[in-house]
Amino acid sequence: MGNNPSKKSTTSTPTTTTTTTTNKKKNEPTNTGNVTTNNTSTTTTHNNVATKPETNQTSVNNVNNKVSISSNNNSNNSNNSNKIEDKTKRIEDFFDKYKDEDDNNVIGPDGITRLCKDLGVEPEDVVVLVLAWHLGAKQMGFFSKAEFTQGLSKLNIDSLQKLQQHLPTFKKDLDNQNNFKDIYRFAFIFAKENENNKILDLESACSMLQLVLADRYPHTEKLQEFLMQQKSYKVLNMDQWLSILEFSKVINANCSNYDENGAWPVLLDEYSEWRKQTDPK
Repeated sequence: MGNNPSKKSTTSTPTTTTTTTTNKKKNEPTNTGNVTTNNTSTTTTHNNVATKPETNQTSVNNVNNKVSISSNNNSNNSNNSNKIEDKTKRIEDFFDKYKDEDDNNVIGPDGITRLCKDLGVEPEDVVVLVLAWHLGAKQMGFFSKAEFTQGLSKLNIDSLQKLQQHLPTFKKDLDNQNNFKDIYRFAFIFAKENENNKILDLESACSMLQLVLADRYPHTEKLQEFLMQQKSYKVLNMDQWLSILEFSKVINANCSNYDENGAWPVLLDEYSEWRKQTDPK
């Protein structure tokens, strides 16, 4: 009877069933307090749900901050725009006080004379030339409306008082080597009768030499004397004009260190020779 196959098979089947049942029980959820281990996803879901209001509030705050910043920027832009408009209006009013009666878009010689009088300077003062340089004026004795308004705007000047207070700064421009060289070059262009001309008549050249160089260099007076009495030249070109400045800087008053073989214009060769003959010391 111990070898009966059907009995062995019957005994084996319950064992398998028992094992399966045990495994199922092991895999069943176990309670841990009020939350089951299988509720991990549920807990996560709950946590996500719990954080949503905070996330939404943060988003709302960010939106509010952006709106606030945008509003402030718009307000600042509006204020800046108003300030620029006010400044432009003051400069235009300043211009209108001196504009020409026959041409509302320019300050002519009479207007510049009145402006100089109100500033307390002579029209021939070098600071007026420096002002013209800052304005980018193209013709002597005239300031166009665009030159006047745009130039003063860059200088942050919108009234006679502010322009008057700025005059000492104009004089300091003459002490700056780079600015002075640029102003000297501008003087040649500014003094020409026509901006398209490439030459400057001797009388205007001598007047500008006196205005810009004045007592700055020892050759100024003698150069003017030489230019007015010589017969070879009736005009100066830009190269000659710029060479006079460099010559004045480096050549001794008696021209003792002048090199005739140097790269100087012939005009200065002749001046140097004339100077040695008239002032041999």
